[in-house]
Amino acid sequence: MRYDIEVIQKAVIELLAQMQGAASITKKKLALDSGISRQHLGLVAKGKRNLSVKSFCDLADAFGCSATELMAKLEALILEQIKLQTPIAADRAKSINYIQKQKKQPRP
Repeated sequence: MRYDIEVIQKAVIELLAQMQGAASITKKKLALDSGISRQHLGLVAKGKRNLSVKSFCDLADAFGCSATELMAKLEALILEQIKLQTPIAADRAKSINYIQKQKKQPRP
């Protein structure tokens, strides 16, 4: 399954917030523990930057879990985001199909 980048970014933002809250760790401490600058973490938290695989692994280490565990949490959040967007996507598809059908019908 291919994931839309917006869905992934929203899930990463939520993951950072959840993990930070659960670990009761400040952004400054997270930056120090992970080796990722506060500025970069802030941009990731705003959805303006993406994490590299190395940065993702460094975050997992800073949160005290494995990259696999962190990825499982991220995947669950991605699937949650997809469920939230599915009705919207279905409505859009219906609208497009309706418009296309109207264009194909000859006018009297």
